[in-house]
Amino acid sequence: MYVPKNDVTLLAQIVGWTILGLAIIEMINATYRRTKSHNVGFALFLGLLEMAVSVAILYTVDPKVFGDNDLTWLRIVILASYVAFASIVTIAMGFISLTNATDRMMWIINGMIGCVIACMLFGGTSLGSGAYIALFGTYLMVNGITDLFFGVHSKDEVIQARLARRAARKKGNK
Repeated sequence: MYVPKNDVTLLAQIVGWTILGLAIIEMINATYRRTKSHNVGFALFLGLLEMAVSVAILYTVDPKVFGDNDLTWLRIVILASYVAFASIVTIAMGFISLTNATDRMMWIINGMIGCVIACMLFGGTSLGSGAYIALFGTYLMVNGITDLFFGVHSKDEVIQARLARRAARKKGNK
């Protein structure tokens, strides 16, 4: 991603709007889970967390309130905290979830990778803003790949369940 050199405000707005998009998707996910009688709590918590983080990043853009360096540091702390909390929630989802072992293991691995990235964000105080965005982008890519895996795996499970119901109906009709 190319942005003008040291344009932290533009990077913060890109990240803030990205997280707001994730929050909207998570709220839609919570609504879907509610209609299907699945656990809504985690999706709702992550959606609200993402909304709060996006608002915090998007509305801390005035360097008059904070100095430029303090503002950059505040945004980094907000991002690192978001990654840490979301990763802890993801690990909890893996341990509490009643789905199959593959899904649970993917939740846990995803959360562990997120925790490592959060530690890198908290610990790398001498990194530039571009490195922080690259680390955060890595976190988003890991989440995206995991979500794609869940989507494909869930679709496969739905197809298998549908075929099993058809086979049971045919067997019952004979």
